[in-house]
Amino acid sequence: MAIQTVSLDAVAGMPRKAVVHVNAILKTAAAGFANEAKQCGGAAQGRPWRYKLAFDKVLVSDAYLSVVFAKSTVCAGSPDEEKEARVFALKTGELVPARALFKQMLPSATIMPSITKNKELIRLDEQTAETLIDDSKLRLNVEDERCDFYLKNSSYRIWVEGKNLVFFPEFIQPYSFCQTEYLIEPEQAVDATKAAKADQP
Repeated sequence: MAIQTVSLDAVAGMPRKAVVHVNAILKTAAAGFANEAKQCGGAAQGRPWRYKLAFDKVLVSDAYLSVVFAKSTVCAGSPDEEKEARVFALKTGELVPARALFKQMLPSATIMPSITKNKELIRLDEQTAETLIDDSKLRLNVEDERCDFYLKNSSYRIWVEGKNLVFFPEFIQPYSFCQTEYLIEPEQAVDATKAAKADQP
């Protein structure tokens, strides 16, 4: 088991108080990952297992701070390569839930009902998945028709890079060439503080 923790000293455009708040949330997230690792080890039932979480990148945009981790696991004999992201409002340091972030950046797009209890996962309707494929082809030169079915039926973790919403699909098989970062260009400028509150009842 190896879990890399992250603590930020300063972030351009983010008040010091907000940075402190972000670090507290990241500390809580690290504890959650450690608990997840224990569950992974327990599911192994004596067989080899692995849980590795490594810092990947920090991305600062006009309204958001995204902290991204790369996760590699073998739990109950099943290998898995994923990314975990925590997105914060740049002005306040508040955590922005994935569904709220999606709704704010893509207000006319539809989120499909989740098939898991993980609220960080987003499922796209067919039209939005087509937009993801087209935008990624245009901006990232990511194009392989063999991936289209997978991308239309996958769930995604999301974060912000520049002005774009980035999508990383769930596991299909180890080291699949389809499992890479995709994007959708935003429909309009957003207020990250509103995004942080959008999922509140």
